[in-house]
Amino acid sequence: MSQAQDPSFSPDIQALIQAMQRRDVPAVAQQVNGLSPQERPAVLTPALRYLAGVDPASAQWFVRHLMAPAVKAQLREGILKAAQDYLQEAGFQEGIDYELKPHPQSGGQILSLSRRALPYAAPDDDPFGQLLLAEFCELRD
Repeated sequence: MSQAQDPSFSPDIQALIQAMQRRDVPAVAQQVNGLSPQERPAVLTPALRYLAGVDPASAQWFVRHLMAPAVKAQLREGILKAAQDYLQEAGFQEGIDYELKPHPQSGGQILSLSRRALPYAAPDDDPFGQLLLAEFCELRD
């Protein structure tokens, strides 16, 4: 039994996971748009965390193509702040090992990381954080 069928997931979360795995835009929209703004994080977050661990391409598809720009901007800000904190804790230096740069397409920022610093920018046990970091960073030598 996959975790998507696990009774600990609500029917809404299970349906959303299945729609994301099918890349079914109308079904995803139906699942998400039927929720209040307060309910959305309670359904989206577990679905995306689950998919990041078992089907990262489906989670990435949602983040890239369906996430509202304002939500993506908030998420980007949080992920970049967390990555900076992890890098500083690991002894990496801003301006040398990593830097924040303007992202021309989004108007936000992107984290430019050295290959040496990349493994320290997100915890190993957080596949969703790693997936989001991959969306919001660039590697440099």
